[in-house]
Amino acid sequence: MAHERGGPATRAGALVAGLLAGPLGDDLGEAQRAARAWYAANGDRERAHTTGVWLRKPPRAGADPVMVVRVDSGLLASELGTNKDLYLSRLSFHGVRVSDIRFDVGQMPAAASRPPRTRQAPEKAARPQRELSPGERDRVERACAQLPDGLRQSVSRAMCASLLKEKSHTTQED
Repeated sequence: MAHERGGPATRAGALVAGLLAGPLGDDLGEAQRAARAWYAANGDRERAHTTGVWLRKPPRAGADPVMVVRVDSGLLASELGTNKDLYLSRLSFHGVRVSDIRFDVGQMPAAASRPPRTRQAPEKAARPQRELSPGERDRVERACAQLPDGLRQSVSRAMCASLLKEKSHTTQED
């Protein structure tokens, strides 16, 4: 199939994988590599509805981590869950080993989508608010700059959510 400009059509997954396989993907952590594999291994539909990807600690010592994929639809989460083995196989093909994959429903985490509230419960106010550093935001922007408009926002949101989730786990473990 040819593009409007006469060139060959490029699948978005190939574009994302190629972009992050280079120097931009070098300093990614384990969770970001897993998110990159999720986007590379799946089609436009899965990518368009993914709002975050992260890893949870393994259920037992020595096991591989559990991948959590947040999507924007309960119906889609259920559908993806029935094909769990297919997704595990695809991830394995892309070099990511996980013991299980869970599909969660929700939008991007609140910390990434809106400014902090001015009034917070006292116990929440004591915790430091985690945000992406300017360097992390810049890295996400560079990684997404060459993506098509329809995909750029979704991938950017997912990468930000993954980085924020990883930071929250780091904070809880400290």
